[in-house]
Amino acid sequence: MKPRPGGEGLPDSRPRTCFLVQAGFGTAFTYLTSGVFLSGLAILMGAGDILVSYLSVIVNICGVLILVFPAFLERFTSRKKMTIVLTILSRLATLFLVTIPVLFPARMQLYVFVPTVVAAFALQAQTTVVLNQWMLGFIDEKRSGRYISLRQTLTLTVTVVLSLAGGRFMDLMEGKYIGFAILFAAAALMGIFEVILLAGTPDGEPYQSSSRGCRFRDIAGLPLKNRCFTGFVAYIFIFYLLLTISDSYTMVYMMKYLALPYQIVTGLYMIISLPQIVLLSFWGRLSDRCGHEFTLKMSIWFFAGETLFMSFANAQNWYLFIPAAFLISSAANAGFVISVFNRRYELMPADNRIVYDNFYTAVIGLGSILGPLTGGAVKGLIDARTAAAGSAAIGSAAAGSAAAGPAAFTGIRILYLISTAGILLLQFIYFYFRRRQKTRESQKH
Repeated sequence: MKPRPGGEGLPDSRPRTCFLVQAGFGTAFTYLTSGVFLSGLAILMGAGDILVSYLSVIVNICGVLILVFPAFLERFTSRKKMTIVLTILSRLATLFLVTIPVLFPARMQLYVFVPTVVAAFALQAQTTVVLNQWMLGFIDEKRSGRYISLRQTLTLTVTVVLSLAGGRFMDLMEGKYIGFAILFAAAALMGIFEVILLAGTPDGEPYQSSSRGCRFRDIAGLPLKNRCFTGFVAYIFIFYLLLTISDSYTMVYMMKYLALPYQIVTGLYMIISLPQIVLLSFWGRLSDRCGHEFTLKMSIWFFAGETLFMSFANAQNWYLFIPAAFLISSAANAGFVISVFNRRYELMPADNRIVYDNFYTAVIGLGSILGPLTGGAVKGLIDARTAAAGSAAIGSAAAGSAAAGPAAFTGIRILYLISTAGILLLQFIYFYFRRRQKTRESQKH
């Protein structure tokens, strides 16, 4: 990987501070206009269960859609100008969502809402890619793990604070439209601060791409020619697919099949978020010291532990196994988010970075889509066979479930075991091929 301009040779730390503060404003905007609040706005407009459940998948689909943008974006030399333009467009498209109930009659609202969500989050995904390209020019490569850990700590802190304050506020507003309007207005203020901050941040060196005149089909094939980068993307793609086979059902597992109250579910998810405030610093130092590839491999082992513990959880012992699984998940996520960011830019060539970054984002988004779909298909087969055979659920869990039959209970818990076995197998295969590759390299020298 080539040295990043603005690394150790850049004495001025102001750009890095600007990007750090920008992460706080950007996270605040995204949190206030997505997730549970976006789902609540959709429900207010009459969205059914299927549409609401697919809102999170739509975000992943948007990651796939940005694969078509590099042929156009590679023509621009200023990362700063491109980031600011995309930030403004993405924020305006997102804020337009809250005006739909006012501007359109009820029968048309969802028809406008869905394509607007797709456009807004596609723009957000592309904005993130370009912003990262700009930011990398000011990060010292030897301290990138610690810098990204600090950035993630800030975004996590903002998320925790807003999850508590925003949830409490919407409870007081009783889920009425005025509550969503106020939240989106607060998000608009965060967006304005973000744009002002970006405008005051120095631009990086002018970017010159060797593919500025290439056609889309030529650009799309560039990452595939880089075997090392493509292997890394395939590794992360398979990991996401295996993890989301079961992990995408965690919320419904707790709320529907274990019948846990909202307050308990919210508290349990804090077990994932809060420890990361401390763990991110540890993983950041480890990543700088031992290498981003090492940290990435270590963090993925923890995800196998998370899904294994979740497979043991039932209505009688959930208070032991779910907190344990979420603590492991906290450690896993803290290490993964730092190492996967740095590792992909470590492998990415300096030229055509938007092409490579969009390719990565699209492939990972595809994995996040296929995982839940695969899990749903497997669960359906398991549930059908279990119901037909009249068999009992794993252990004694089904007898204690007040919300679901034994077949559904069994299906979800088996999905966790499938994820565990798949992640472990992926790790062993990855270690095997990496060892062979290093052996061949050593023999050449």
